[in-house]
Parts: sequence; structure tokens; C-alpha cells
Amino acid sequence: LARGRRTEADSASGPRKVDPLYYLHYMPKKDDDMAGEEFRPDGWGKISTSWRVPCVCSQDDGTLKPDSIFLDLLRRGFCNGNTREIIALCRNADNVPYTPEEIDEMMEDLNNNGHTLNLPFCFTEGAMALKNSILKDVFSSGLGVGRLFCDEGSAAVMDVEVGVYITRAHGAEATWHYDNNHNYTFQLYGSKDWHTVEDGNNVNVIGSRGLCDPPRNRAEQVNRTPNFSKERITRLEAGMGIYVPPGHWHRVVPVTEDPVCLSIDIRIASVTMARWLCENVFAKFMCKPSFGYIKDTGQNETLEQDVAIGWEKYLRLDPRNPLDPLHTCLSRHVGYLKAILSGDWRYQFCDPPVAMPFEPDLSDGMDLCASLEFLIDTLFEGDKISREHHFIKLAEAIEEPLKDGYVCKRKVSLTPFVAVTKKEADDGIVMHMRHTSGLTNMDYQRYGILCPFDCETLIDRIIDRTLTSDDVGAILDGYEVGQDAEGDLLTLLTYINFVNVEPESPAARPAATRASSGASTGRVAKRRRE
Repeated sequence: LARGRRTEADSASGPRKVDPLYYLHYMPKKDDDMAGEEFRPDGWGKISTSWRVPCVCSQDDGTLKPDSIFLDLLRRGFCNGNTREIIALCRNADNVPYTPEEIDEMMEDLNNNGHTLNLPFCFTEGAMALKNSILKDVFSSGLGVGRLFCDEGSAAVMDVEVGVYITRAHGAEATWHYDNNHNYTFQLYGSKDWHTVEDGNNVNVIGSRGLCDPPRNRAEQVNRTPNFSKERITRLEAGMGIYVPPGHWHRVVPVTEDPVCLSIDIRIASVTMARWLCENVFAKFMCKPSFGYIKDTGQNETLEQDVAIGWEKYLRLDPRNPLDPLHTCLSRHVGYLKAILSGDWRYQFCDPPVAMPFEPDLSDGMDLCASLEFLIDTLFEGDKISREHHFIKLAEAIEEPLKDGYVCKRKVSLTPFVAVTKKEADDGIVMHMRHTSGLTNMDYQRYGILCPFDCETLIDRIIDRTLTSDDVGAILDGYEVGQDAEGDLLTLLTYINFVNVEPESPAARPAATRASSGASTGRVAKRRRE
């Protein structure tokens, strides 16, 4: 297929297909009188609430009766509660599966030592389906859907993980603590008592913390501790769910088992705007090699020259009253930041990455991956025409300001956060994006996009940072959604905030170099296979 084109039959999509493990099936419904408190979008991030997995069957008299279909689906998605099978499908923090010896040790701790198994990275079929259903809605939020996870003061939803807690009746409890992520818990087997409080919780939390943990910084030291005598106790039985926002104190006590006490934990991580702003500022400094060291005077072009001159230069300036190198360096950093903020800062700071759904067969635990075709098709599920129109408008918004004669001409800008590598697969090229914060070590992005071979030239130029405005204009000239793989990839990268356009100063730019040969490899890009 030339330039990765697809036929109309291939690219057409019908009504949105809803997975039986779609997360909204397990949220309370307005007409469900057994759901307890209604979970409202305006309560997101503000209140703790619990409910029974919604009833779906109406009786002849118009009332609702419990139906176990969704609970049964959920249980099947988690190996019907088989602990050993579940552990085998989990990963540790390094994304490595547990060995048979480690599984045996966990089973011993669970059955004979009263331990609670906390497995935060679970990849059973049900876990991946729930995670993907949330990511699909977050991914589509830029097109006007999936707005449940909107946070006031939050930059964006960055990460979704599904884990499990497995324990025995009256096993080890989780003492009073709060987490720095949104937490959904669904009880599959057995029951637990959840202790929560409505007043005295914290909003701006930067980490999880237990009641007995000493404060690690001033922010934690001034965090409020609620009056626990006003706690509310919720007995979470099989088929019930609870939501706890970030910074809300809670305590969890296992009560019964059947045959174990097993719950699903969905953690939705969001990043405050304050943290994301700091990430942007830090990235700006780290992109300049002459910033970062106290002895750096900033009067030379390279860091090596500055370090070579070092401390002695300050003494030569005024031996009787040498300048304070710390404050001299700090002054330079402040000056650089002022220069950034004095312009149109909207083009200086990057928006956070947009989370994307994945294809389990292409992914490896926490390293997610999906084909370009899958992502485009997912984005246009449901109202295909209006969403496709939005995507075309986005491509036009990229292309138009790059043209000569535009009132305020722009240039192409790539995010300074993400490292890009490529790997050849049997049916294409995987463009892998990795963003681990140099400031906090938080993983913002670990994602691969499987692209047709025709995209290799574009990927090479992204890796080499040689992508020009003329290249972008040539790719998007006459772009049709789903018919041009390079155009799809470039527009998708703009949609997820990887590619941006910013004002440029007049300067000579290289001519467009749209070609089919790999820029950095010298290899001829292969045609996409039929």
C-alpha cells in the first residue's frame, strides 16, 4: 500500500464497541437505588464514596434486582480468584514477572504468615481490559468525550495501573494512610471494612504517606491530620466498589474470605499543574549545557570551558571581595527564566503527554504498545465523521502557520522531555517513546507505536531532531485521515502533545526533504506489507 494507505473498507468503523469489562459498567447508575451514594463527576477528587456494582435487571413492578453478570465477568477476568495464577500474571516494579520460587514464597506468606499480598502491577485479562477502557476514554478526551477524569488544578491523567490485594480473613490491615493517586477498589471475594473521614483531608499531596510515617518535607509536616473519631466505616462486600481521592485518609481491615479476601485496585495518577510547571522549567535548564553547576559563569559557550576556568576566575575578578558563586549562578538561572516568561510562555512550556490505549499482544507489561492503525481507529470510534473532521482541522492548524506569508509564522517544535528510539519489527517500525522525569524519576511515558515501514524516514528525523517546517508541510499537503501513514503519525504526535508549533524568528531554513529513504540509517524504507 503506497505511503501506508488503507482502503475505505479497511478504515471504516461502525458503532463504538463496548467491552464487557468497560469500567463504566462498574460505576453507580442514577436509577440504581442499590448503588448507595451516586458517584458524580463533580465529586471526582473531592469525596470518598462507595456503591454496589450496578444492577442491570428490572422486575415486572419496575424495581431493580441484583444481577451477578458483571461480578462474574470481573471474577473471570481475574482467574476466578486463583491466587497462584493471578501472581504469575503480575509484574514487579522493574516490570519483571515473578519467578516460581517467589510465587511459592508469597503463597507461604499469605497462607501461613498472615501477610497481605500487595501486587500493584497486574496483567490478567480483566486487569488489562479495565485499564484499556479507561485509557480509551482519556485518549478521546481531546475530542469531547471521556471527561470523567478531569481534575481541578491537575495537568492531566498520566498513568493508569491495575493491581490486586489478596489476604486472609483478619489478615494484616492497611493502617491509616493517604495515597497520591485516585483509587478505585472493587471487592471480588470476601469483605473488608473501609474506614474513611470526610473532613481534615489534604488536597495537594506529592506522595503517599502513613499516619506513623515521619514527615519527609515541610509540605508533609503541615498536612492536616483529621479527627479519626468521626470516621465512617463501610463494609465492602463482594460486588461492591469504593472511590477514594488523593490525599484522603483511609484504613482498610480484612473481615471475611471466600476462599480468600481479594480486591481489585485501580490507580489513576494525575499530576498537579505545579509539578508539571516545574518539570517544564527543569527541562528548559537541562537543554542548555551551560546551566546546572555552581561554578558555571555562563560567559563561555560550553560547559567544559566554564568548568575549566572554575573557581579561580571569581578570585581574579576581585581578590579582595570575590563574588559568591552560588548566588551568581542562581542569578543566571533566574535571568534565563525571566527571559522565557517575558515572551509568549504558552509556546515555551509543553503540555503533558496524552495517555493512549494499547494492544495487549504488542505490549510487555508496563511497556505499552499499539499500532498506528489501532490508535487512529480507536480515536474515531463512535462519531467517526465529527472526530475525523476535528483531526483534519488539527492537521490544518499545524500546516497553515508554517507557510510563508503567514501573519505570525511558526516553526516545528518537539517536546524536550521524550527520548525516542526505533526498533524494526516483522510488520513495521516501532517508534518507542520514553519520558522518565530527571527531576522526580516519575515515568510519564513508556509507549511504542508500531508504524508502517513508510514512516521510517519521519521517525529518523524525529530521533535526529532534523524535522523541518518544510518537511511537515510536505507531509500534510493533501492529507487524508487513514489514507497516509506519515500524515496520521505526525497528526497523532501533535494530538498527544509530542509535536508543537511555536513562533520563529526570520531565518533561512533548509528545503523540504520528503523522501522514501531513511535519513539516519541510509536504508530504503520498505513498503507497508499487504
